[in-house]
Amino acid sequence: MSDWQGLTIAICTRNRPDDLRRCVASVAGQSADYPLQVLIVDDGELSESELAELSDALGGNVSRFRYRKKRQPGLLLSRIEAVGLADFNRILFLDDDAELEEGYLRRLRELYARYPEAAAIGGTDGAIRGNFLWNLFARAILYDSGDPGRLSPSGYGGSMTRWNERREPFRTEFLLGCNMSFRTDALLGLEPVDWLGGYSLGEDLYLSYWASRSGEMWIDPGLKVRHRQSAASRDKLEQVAYTEIANHYHLLRLRKPGAWRRAALLWTASGLLARALAVPRLRHRAAGYGRAIRFVLAEDWRWFHESISNLGNGGKVRRSGEVPREAGSSDVPELRIDSGRSERRRSAPSADREV
Repeated sequence: MSDWQGLTIAICTRNRPDDLRRCVASVAGQSADYPLQVLIVDDGELSESELAELSDALGGNVSRFRYRKKRQPGLLLSRIEAVGLADFNRILFLDDDAELEEGYLRRLRELYARYPEAAAIGGTDGAIRGNFLWNLFARAILYDSGDPGRLSPSGYGGSMTRWNERREPFRTEFLLGCNMSFRTDALLGLEPVDWLGGYSLGEDLYLSYWASRSGEMWIDPGLKVRHRQSAASRDKLEQVAYTEIANHYHLLRLRKPGAWRRAALLWTASGLLARALAVPRLRHRAAGYGRAIRFVLAEDWRWFHESISNLGNGGKVRRSGEVPREAGSSDVPELRIDSGRSERRRSAPSADREV
């Protein structure tokens, strides 16, 4: 029996009012026979007139429209705040430059009824598709596992290019950030981490890992969005390239990898760097990839050196992937699931109001 109470739709945004307007319009155009809360979590500067326009667009289609102005930026922090503000026991995260396709909300409820134990259900971006040459290259550098529902040995979700080829829902290890929903209690206690700041590339894999501890996760190819991939308000391209490797290194450590998976990540990173150097339109990424590879090598060397020192002092060699507490900003928090409501975070205050 489904415990569906209603749905909170959380849209995290930053200085993309035109994209946000289209996203909200796509929500208003849905037919849902259950309570809806639309929650805008803003890292930018939405004006009063823009908020009024969004409220008017939604009209009577939602039971509550809430706006949260954050003062501490970062996409992961926006996700965490949204969980704490959610009125209902299911939360759908949409990117502000994504638009729901017809029938999305009705289908989402049907899926949670079909899979009542699901901790998360995600959909696809209709524009993400592979081709023969890319699929071959991605498999060769271990960027793609070859299985639509599995991460690659190096921890990458390159197999999502196969999602739109499927016709039925399938189990997965990861979701896509522009189009992912969760049982709200599966994300309670979610911890911020220093390495997922700003644009927070890889935060969808972090949320997926956390939610997977509470139950199974599914992808339904029928839950589609049109994702415009707006270039506005994204980090600098070199920094994005850096985090494409460095953040996956941190994500991989959450799973306490063996030495071979650490080697796999370096192999994937080297493949991305080689491609950037070989393809002129991607050459701007090379410096970021190179810097990230140096970071990974330095971190692995530190782990190896500390393990050997610990062994010499009569201790034991730490398991590959185990991170010492004194590692500073690279610490990976102990993951736990809280049974009650999320605690108020001790972070910079935010302005919050009903619209």
